[in-house]
Amino acid sequence: MQTYIVVADAFTRFADKPTLWRYSDMLSALRQAHASDLRGKRFVAGQGVDDLQMDHLYCLALSKGLDAEFKHWRQWRGRPMVDMAACHKHRAENVLITEPLRSETDTFVSDLVLHARNELMQDHLTGEHIQGMVLAEACRQMFLAVTELHCLRDFSPGKRYFVINEMAIRYLAFAFPLPAQVRYRQLSLRKERADRQAIEADIEVIQCDRVAASMRVAFVVFDAAAIGAREAQLARVAVEQCLSQLGQQPEATEAPEATGQEVSPARCHFTHQPA
Repeated sequence: MQTYIVVADAFTRFADKPTLWRYSDMLSALRQAHASDLRGKRFVAGQGVDDLQMDHLYCLALSKGLDAEFKHWRQWRGRPMVDMAACHKHRAENVLITEPLRSETDTFVSDLVLHARNELMQDHLTGEHIQGMVLAEACRQMFLAVTELHCLRDFSPGKRYFVINEMAIRYLAFAFPLPAQVRYRQLSLRKERADRQAIEADIEVIQCDRVAASMRVAFVVFDAAAIGAREAQLARVAVEQCLSQLGQQPEATEAPEATGQEVSPARCHFTHQPA
């Protein structure tokens, strides 16, 4: 059997390859009376197709007697996504990695999983590759998740707070909407004080045995109770400085040049009608 990959419609330019299908095209084919064009082929769910879409296509396929063709449908999607809280997200579609698995003492690996409605894929899709900011965010989620789940057993305040001191990323190759892994390797972990731990790590995005992007990150995990007051103080100082700078700006000596046209309230985009 020839294998075909089904990807999200967002990857239309990438999906023009002979062995790729767009989700909408597969849905249309399965809704046909016999779906005879699909027989004798093997289909695998690729990037951007969410769980609901995968279930929908799979159930349609079984109803058409395409059990053998969809036997490997979830081959690339067997691992559960990491918990949203572990990677500091509030919406499931914005989570980019599966649960990190330990491969060596200080090394963890996750699968990269894209959702078509991910926040970083809504307004900047060019070419056929995965955008660089998506890979950077996957690396960020990886060090957050590994740290939250595996590195803080001896440091468990009521609430933790991550502060990034350094985050440098290098892009080495295009990554495409195909299976990829995110690999985390911890370089150091130091308990600087009772209320904080400092961590350094290397993270790589790997596809087809090539490193597409690598990140070096250094960050500190604080007891949120200890740093919260300090952050609030710095925020107050920043507000005061901005207001002080505003007060030092010279006032305009001339009124803006009139256009000779009366401005209609409708052009002012009021949220409510002016009084």
